[in-house]
Amino acid sequence: MILSRCGMRCDLCLVYRPNVEKEDRRAEIVEVFKKIFDDYDADPATIICDGCTSTKENPVLLDPECKARPCVLSKGIEHCGYCDSFPCAKFPAEPSDEELKQKIDVEHLWTWEENALLEAYQCRKNMEEFRKKNK
Repeated sequence: MILSRCGMRCDLCLVYRPNVEKEDRRAEIVEVFKKIFDDYDADPATIICDGCTSTKENPVLLDPECKARPCVLSKGIEHCGYCDSFPCAKFPAEPSDEELKQKIDVEHLWTWEENALLEAYQCRKNMEEFRKKNK
């Protein structure tokens, strides 16, 4: 398992560069993101992420404006799961499980198969699981 600074599962992320190099499935996740976020308009051919734990000098990030990454780095911790203030205002906002279920069941915006693609991006769930196991 590879966790980002905020708890994304890079190992499952469809835009994480090593995953794209193995099997390019970016178009699938871009379509799901468009259904969740009204203003989302990424090009599947160009969206890619080196991962925010990358040691590259200028890594390409899924969300260059993420507030969690600089916060975690300034605190000298690996990710938000180690922070005493978790979750805080800098932690990424994400749709709740109930909101996602409503979009699937009621609004029929996507399928359960598409929902499975979102596992990588459930930061709060991933960080809560980490904290349960490690504290």
